[in-house]
Amino acid sequence: MVYIFGSMSGSFNDSKMATSNIRIKKVCEWCKKEFYSQKCTTRFCCKRCAEYAYKDRKRQERKSYTEAQVQKCLHEKAQSEISVKEYLSISEVAKILGITRDGVYKLIYRGVLIAYKISSRFTVVFRKDIDAMIEARPYERKPKATSLATDENGEAITEFYTTKEIIEKFGVSNSWVFAQAKRHNIPKVYHRGKTLWSKAHCDRVFTAKPETPKEEDWISYSDVRAEYNLTHDQLHNYVKYHGLRRKKVGKYTYILRSEIDAILRPPML
Repeated sequence: MVYIFGSMSGSFNDSKMATSNIRIKKVCEWCKKEFYSQKCTTRFCCKRCAEYAYKDRKRQERKSYTEAQVQKCLHEKAQSEISVKEYLSISEVAKILGITRDGVYKLIYRGVLIAYKISSRFTVVFRKDIDAMIEARPYERKPKATSLATDENGEAITEFYTTKEIIEKFGVSNSWVFAQAKRHNIPKVYHRGKTLWSKAHCDRVFTAKPETPKEEDWISYSDVRAEYNLTHDQLHNYVKYHGLRRKKVGKYTYILRSEIDAILRPPML
């Protein structure tokens, strides 16, 4: 029995001697005093500083939670006020759509969203116009990418133009490319997110001399604005962005009815 007791005592003394003698100089995160630690993970010089830091951390968490709840209440209140308004400011439209003010102005300048400029600093948008803008542009799933296309004779097409190449070579606008492609049924394929057009068909369509429009094919700016309920700036942006042909007779400006109808009039199903 004495022999067993002596062995246990020796083990106990050896464990005490195994304590690390390493001393690491650190700075307390709470009181900023220097102290020596036996571990790299020690953050505080004493238990008191650790308790103070713990209480301060909990206090900051409660403060952040309270501020977040206040911001949430204010946001819900602002949304409820916006939901009952018939007309909205640019900032309110940006909040509803989840975009920036510049994004809203881009929609207005492109003619996608109708807005009314009351003064140089005050522009309003009717809520019904926002709903009409969204309903007029439902999501359409694009066809799967393919690299096969055939002409009228059923032969495979191997040479293509990208849309950018057509614009640079023939000096036409992006919308004109798609309008002519739809009109003349130009074969196309999709490859890595790009639309490729049959080279032979494009050379035949875009190099052909366009027919001279007849007098009844032209429509004045004022008639377009009245028919489509557009402002002068919106119509001007349409003409500039899509590269529509126009002519000036006296003090009146005319554009081709077929070109503006192709952009603003929805396709017949």
